[in-house]
Amino acid sequence: MTIYVNDKEINLNENLTIAQLIESLKLNIKSTAAAVNKEIVPKAQYSEFILKDKDRLDLVTIAPGG
Repeated sequence: MTIYVNDKEINLNENLTIAQLIESLKLNIKSTAAAVNKEIVPKAQYSEFILKDKDRLDLVTIAPGG
């Protein structure tokens, strides 16, 4: 299965949820916003939302600082 994360092609062997993918990328789930195919996904759905072949996932991580 192929998905695109921030326009970078990623090949996966299995279906993953957004939460599993964020974890595998070693990002902080609490400070990461996600949109799939240009639709924002609420954080409460990250562990339920299964990514599908050809999905386009945009991830934005908020970093503290000024």
